[in-house]
Amino acid sequence: MTSLALQRQQGNRRTARRLLLAVLAMLGFSFAMVPFYNVFCRVMGIQQDRTAVADAPVAGWQQQVLFDSNVAAGVPMQIRALDARREGHAGGLMKARFELRNLADTPLGVRAVPSYAPLSAVRYVEKVQCFCFDAIHLAPREVREVTVVLVFKSDLPATLGPITLSYTVFGLDGGKQQTTATAQSIAKAAT
Repeated sequence: MTSLALQRQQGNRRTARRLLLAVLAMLGFSFAMVPFYNVFCRVMGIQQDRTAVADAPVAGWQQQVLFDSNVAAGVPMQIRALDARREGHAGGLMKARFELRNLADTPLGVRAVPSYAPLSAVRYVEKVQCFCFDAIHLAPREVREVTVVLVFKSDLPATLGPITLSYTVFGLDGGKQQTTATAQSIAKAAT
């Protein structure tokens, strides 16, 4: 074997060792990412698993939740809380239903915006599933039942008092389409 061939063979072995080392480092890093991600999320206060089942409910007292609903001016629809009052436990789950009704003869796009009272309740209640997460598109005169699923954190204080969760529904296009649809519906009803 010539010295040039020997140098090339040694260079190839060195390159192969470096590539193997890089592959092993990447494999190790991929396994280390899970704990790093968990620490990062904990430090940043990011909820990691939105579908996780709540802690075991704390017995002894119940948290009352009142559901309220409103529609912005010019939006031809109704929203009604089918479960206007519910009770749950700290560490438990709660599900509430709402009925959405498109009053127009045209399709309607809306979005529900939630708000809490008292405001401090936001720290202790998490929405796992909610119709407010996405825009809702209703066909003409469509009636749809939607839900919200809440998780009460286990450190929910018994002194918080009743929580009101209110939803206001807004049109997706700022109400322009809805105002026209309302006028058309009124004109059609009048004839």
